[in-house]
Parts: sequence; C-alpha cells; structure tokens
Amino acid sequence: MEGGALFDPGFLGGNFNWWIGQVMDDSTWRDNSLPGKFEDPNSIPGWGRRYKVRIMGLHDKAEESIPSDQLPWANVMYPITAGGGQGGASQTPSIRQGNFVFGFFLDGEDQQVPIIMGILGNNAQTQLNLKTGTTETNYTPTSGFADGQNPPPGSAKPTAPDEVLVTKKPSNSEQAKELAPPAPGVKLDKYGLDPTKTLSRRQLQVATDAREEARNRGASREEVEAAAKQAVADDLKTRRRLQESPSTPSQGNPTKENPDAMHQLSAADVKRETKIRECNVVMTPDPDQFVQSAISAIQTVITSLTEKLNSYLAAISSYIDAVSTPIQNVQKLISDAACEIAKYMKIIFDKIMDYVLKQMNKVMTKAVAALPTDMRAMFADIKEKIVELILCLYGKLTENICGQIESVLTDALDMGNAEAKARANYETNSDDIKRQPTVPTCYAEDVVAALIYTNESEIDSANQNLIDNVGEFINDMQSELAGVSGSINDILNQIGDFSGSISSALSIPSMKLNIFGCELEPNPAVSDKYCMATGGSAQPDTGFPSFDTISEEITGKINALPKIPKIGTAPETPFAPPTPGTPALDLLAGN
Repeated sequence: MEGGALFDPGFLGGNFNWWIGQVMDDSTWRDNSLPGKFEDPNSIPGWGRRYKVRIMGLHDKAEESIPSDQLPWANVMYPITAGGGQGGASQTPSIRQGNFVFGFFLDGEDQQVPIIMGILGNNAQTQLNLKTGTTETNYTPTSGFADGQNPPPGSAKPTAPDEVLVTKKPSNSEQAKELAPPAPGVKLDKYGLDPTKTLSRRQLQVATDAREEARNRGASREEVEAAAKQAVADDLKTRRRLQESPSTPSQGNPTKENPDAMHQLSAADVKRETKIRECNVVMTPDPDQFVQSAISAIQTVITSLTEKLNSYLAAISSYIDAVSTPIQNVQKLISDAACEIAKYMKIIFDKIMDYVLKQMNKVMTKAVAALPTDMRAMFADIKEKIVELILCLYGKLTENICGQIESVLTDALDMGNAEAKARANYETNSDDIKRQPTVPTCYAEDVVAALIYTNESEIDSANQNLIDNVGEFINDMQSELAGVSGSINDILNQIGDFSGSISSALSIPSMKLNIFGCELEPNPAVSDKYCMATGGSAQPDTGFPSFDTISEEITGKINALPKIPKIGTAPETPFAPPTPGTPALDLLAGN
C-alpha cells in the first residue's frame, strides 16, 4: 500500500525541510479556539491549536503581497512530557504573537503544512515593538501584548500582569547604556562619575559647553576641567531623574517578556515585598492589657496607613513606585483605616463604661445596705434597668466613630498639601521628594484623647442620666432610709466628675477567676503586631501608652478639641526620650 500511486512518501518527512518564521497578529488566529468555558466541543470554531506563521524566505514581509490571514495554518508538535490529551494528560502551547518559531514542513517540498517544533527565546535587552500586523513590524521583535490590526473588544484584550511589569522605566539602548548604574566594585570619582565609561556624544557636548563658559569667566585650567565634570554629573543626575519619572513618556516596552531575565525585578515583586512587611494587629488575650493593646493597635494602623500614603506620594517622581502602587482613592484608604481604628476605640469606650458601672456599684453600697431587706429586690430591678440604659447610651457613642476618626486623620495627614509639595519638589529637581511618615506612640494617645474629648458631652450626659435615675429612686425611698442621707451626695460627687477619672478608667484591672486556687498566672503577651517578613514584635518600653497623658490631654482642653499634630512633621528624635507619664518640667520656673 505504501508503494501505491496515491501515497506520497515525502509527506512523512522523507524530504525534511526546515523553516523559521514569526507568529503573526493574533487577530488572524485567536478565533481558532474559544477563550472561555463551553459545554459542546462542536462549538469550537477551529481545529486544534493552530497559528498563522510568516515563514522567512517563503513569505514576503509585506502585508500587501501576502496578508497574514492568508498564511498557511501551522500546527504544534508537543513534547512527550505534554501528552496528547488522552487520559487527561495535556498541556496548552504558550505561543504568543511575535514569537519566532521554527519547525519543518510535514508535506516536504510542497511546503503547505508547517509544523512548529520550538520557539526562539527573546533576549531581555531586545527592544520589542508595541504594534504588530503591519509591513514595518513583520520580522521584527514584537511584544506579546502589542496592539494588532483588529484588537479584541472590551475586557478580552490581554493586559500585562504584575509579574511581567518591569520596575525600571524602558528607554532606548543608547540612553539605557548611558544612564545605567556603575558596575559593582567600580570606584566613582568625586563628581559621582564612572571613570571606566567613555562619555557619550551628549556628554561630550555638555562638557565642551561648560569648558567654554568657564574660560569666558577667566577660570584656570583646573577650574575649567572641574566645571566640565560637574556639568556632566549634573546633567546625568537630571536625566536619570527624568528617566525614572512616571510623567515622561516611555521609550520601549514596559514588560518583561524573555526567558533569560527571570530574576529581573517586577511590579509583583515590589507589591509582594510591601505586603509581607505590612504589620497586622495582634490583640492581647490578657484583659488587664486590653486598653494598652488597643492603643498599640491604633498606632500600628496609623503607621501602616502613612506608609501606604508615602508610597502614593513617592509615585509622583518614582517609576518603580508608580507601577507598584495600586492606590487610586486616597480618601477611601483613610476611611478604611478610620473604621479599623474604630474597632479598637470601642474597646476603650467599653473600658470607660466598665469603670462607670464599677463606680456606681461602689458608691451605692451604703445605700443598698441601708435599705430595708424587703426593698432591696426593688433596688436590684432599678439597677438592672440602669445597666441597660448605660449599655444603650455607650453603644450609641460608637455609631459615628468612623466619621469622627476619618475627620481627625484627614486633618492630620493633610494629603492635599503633601501632594502639592511632592509635585513642587519634583518640578524643582529637589532631592526631598518622598514624605517619610513619622508616627510616634504619643500620636495614638493624641487620637484617643481627641476622640474621648469629642464625645465627652455624650459621656457626661450618660453619667448624669445614671445619677438622675439613681437619685430619683433614692429620693422616693428617703423616708424609709436610715443613715444614708449622704449616699446621694456621694454618688453625685464620685460619679459626676467623670473627666477627672479617665486614667483610672483605662487602667482599672479586670476581674480574674481562680476557681481552684492553684492555677498559674498566664504569661503576658509579648507581641502587639505581626509582620509576615519579620514576625511578631511589640512597642519598646519607652513606647508604651500613658493613660495619665491621655487624661491630661482631655482635662486640659476645655474650650477646644485637642490639637492633633501633622503626621510627618515630628521633631528630631531626642537623645534620651523620657518614659510615658513623666511629668512635664517647667524650665522657666524660678526665673
């Protein structure tokens, strides 16, 4: 049969003909397969994974001579490790437009049935075109994300993922070589120039102009050469700044599309590094440290917020920050942080409520003891209603706490002025581009104090409501009480002045149960935050929050909201910072 007249032995490779070519614009072959899920295999518009390939030496590069959609279909030869689909063993080819592929003709000299055997890898230093499907772009290095003659509609258009987005702004080969950092181990001269590099034509012209200007000033020979080198260094600094600026247009492809630069830094790498260094709050299980842990949590949230905003501001002048900073809505970022802080402020308000209830129980002991036995049950009912009332009133304090915190953070961060300053520094070629966040522990104390002060009227109202209800009940029972006439005054005096008891309210220990009398004390928590990169950590001893400081902040502001300092404008760190709670020293006393 094989020797029959109808059989062509060359079809099985008897005449083995090699070829090399380029995969054309994907608009000519992407409809050969369905991009999404489907049920019926008969809905597949094509037959297998096939590609339109323009073969060198066989097909002219001009689209006018042979349009890409008229090129022959090229099938794929899979490796034995890929499988053929039977038994569920298969792999899809990773062929993209612009790939240079090679193979052989299955039909030999007829050259109508090309088979793809392999792909030639792209070099990392090759400039890739961002257009394809034209006569000028055929047989030239082309990006797999290039725009073709008929791009897919809507969301079907492929976009470069973070894994392939480079963090170094692309430039032409001559510019990239000129602006490249010095090789490791090279000692720079006092002007910051690499002595091993020869000057480019632009640098030679800059040096010539600087020499002429220096000679016109009557400078000496040494001064002329120094002026030339300084001019070259300044020009190089300016051009590097512009090269890394996201506001200037890129020259080339901003993606990593090569197999020989797998370790080149990508946007995904920067985002991953940022994420693993972001710290998450770890609350302590010790009830006695709830408030301290909550304030430390607020500190952690604010620090994380300012670091994100710092990256946003740095993106104004830094290309690497621009491609790796996904922040689009700054105000939403602040709002989300405010609502997270609200969770920990509720712990603080709950502690204050707990203090109020304990004070109520303490000062009412005399009154309860003085009541007739048959009336104590009535007082217990009144007490239950009072507790319910207090729970309701303090619960309402947290309803609008998110908005209050957002207002405080928005004013303190002052992002409008910060962004304007960053842009001005960039335009004036200033080195002070980034706004480094400075968030001391005392800032969290200021935020807590401001929020408590803002809600002080509601807190006083809740306490006064408690006093009025208890006083009304006791007045009704006044005729039947003996020796407790002072109880009402005690309640009024001890509970009424709430603002002066903030420090005690925040530091009051919680009740501990030791049923069997031999239980070991739990080990105190050692971490108040956890970072994936560095593990758990805690504030230093000098960074512990001070309840006395919070109390002083509240009671010291009578007619105005406590002033929250602007983040990022903190003074220099002192040599020996005092511990929290250290009383202030009046250096002018006695003068």
